[in-house]
Amino acid sequence: MDLSAYISERIASGRKLLAPYLCSGFPDPSATLPLLEALADGGADLIELGVPFSDPLADGPVLQAASLRALRAGMNLEKTLEIAAEFQRRRPEVPVLLMGYANSVLAMGRERFAEKAHEAGIAGVLIPDLPPENWPLIQAPGLPSLIPFAAPNTPISRLEALGKLSTPFLYAVSVLGVTGTRDALSNEVPAFLSRARRHSGLPVLAGFGVARPEQVPALARACDGVILGSALAKALDSADPKDLPGAARAFLAPFRDALDVVGAPCC
Repeated sequence: MDLSAYISERIASGRKLLAPYLCSGFPDPSATLPLLEALADGGADLIELGVPFSDPLADGPVLQAASLRALRAGMNLEKTLEIAAEFQRRRPEVPVLLMGYANSVLAMGRERFAEKAHEAGIAGVLIPDLPPENWPLIQAPGLPSLIPFAAPNTPISRLEALGKLSTPFLYAVSVLGVTGTRDALSNEVPAFLSRARRHSGLPVLAGFGVARPEQVPALARACDGVILGSALAKALDSADPKDLPGAARAFLAPFRDALDVVGAPCC
């Protein structure tokens, strides 16, 4: 899938994008594929599928715990790509982004990773501990698009430089810190998102800290969509293990509704 074209078409239609993050293997490896399908049914435009890692430096306590639980259950990069491939066979209309850490890719080998990610239908790759200057460490023929990150303290010159990359969108980290839900986001976040979109010229998705649907309108008006991670993991952790897909759909519904109100035409 051409992720840039897909995102551009959705934005042009007035839709605000919803991108949930699911740690592969959490809460249980057998639940990952049904959960991906449930998220697609629940209105996800993109899905970030996380590769569990022993030292996920960008993740807060909730996603660290999810990653550790998945690792203990035997989940790894190879199995994650197999699940992604099966999901893409079933639901090719919903792009999957792979989010993981550089060591996992380097351990597999960049050529093999690029080949297997391409075969699995992965539309984009996010490596939070690998800035664009170091992308050549994992680049190989067939590698899906790499996605850069920006934070509230990213200078304008850096945003402009990121905008010159051949990338489908910019991942805007809404807080200075690791992932995790926040009771409230800084009033300065919308200004940062607007600045990131203006100076990069890229579509901007806001992640880190989004916990409640009430937080969505102010963010979505300043960017092109939101990413949900820790809040979803919390919901799944407390859900009835017999109906995890139902819990995932119920969790997404109010976020989808909030985004659709913002994206709806004014007249």
